[in-house]
Amino acid sequence: MVPHTTDGRVLFAVPWNNYVIVGTTDTQIEKSNIEPIPLDEEIKFILKNAGSYMKSAPTFKDIKSVFAGLRPLAAPENNEKATKEISRHHKVTVSTSGLISILGGKWTTYRKMAEDTVNTARSVAGLQERECFTHNLTIHGYDYSSNWENPIHFYGTDIEKIENLCSEGNSSISEKFFISKNQIIWSIRNEMAMTLEDVMARRTRSLFLDARESLKIAPKVLEIMAKEMKKNIDWIKNESANFEKVARNYIV
Repeated sequence: MVPHTTDGRVLFAVPWNNYVIVGTTDTQIEKSNIEPIPLDEEIKFILKNAGSYMKSAPTFKDIKSVFAGLRPLAAPENNEKATKEISRHHKVTVSTSGLISILGGKWTTYRKMAEDTVNTARSVAGLQERECFTHNLTIHGYDYSSNWENPIHFYGTDIEKIENLCSEGNSSISEKFFISKNQIIWSIRNEMAMTLEDVMARRTRSLFLDARESLKIAPKVLEIMAKEMKKNIDWIKNESANFEKVARNYIV
């Protein structure tokens, strides 16, 4: 963790799948886009501040992928604070019609957000008061004894099912990161993957690790998907074009 950046915030360098994710930035925007793109000044900000603390300062050529997201903040009306100073806490509101809305918040507090929303709904509906029991509820696949050396350890208790899908499908089709034929098939059969972007970005996270490599192996992934989903050449061409358009935003 970099405790003091040039804009007074902190910066994180997080090890992830043999790569390192460095961020974050905080830029207020007036218009939202379906595919947010990191600004040049944001990329330079991260490189400069990370380089001040790392043994070897990263440069543009070291970047494998860049990505940005939009975060709604529950700011008061006529707020004049900078975005970095606005509370990340969530707010639950109830309109005169009884509509319950949840504003702000962040992924790391999603369970607390859900608890507060459900408790509010219970009160609005006049239901019997019950204590929340999700504090220690494990998510699907939870496995305390996971083998962290296994490249698909994050599937938890589903690992054996994935490995048994196809005996020759457990090796990686990429030399840069791990993504196997079995993972692709699993994402289609069990995780509702419909598009190439679903598999590369939202099921295996390949696009976030190395955008150029993701584009390189895209034809092979599409071949596996088309066979599994019984799709024709037109579908393959359309998916390839759509994914390339998105993936280009991840390349510096």
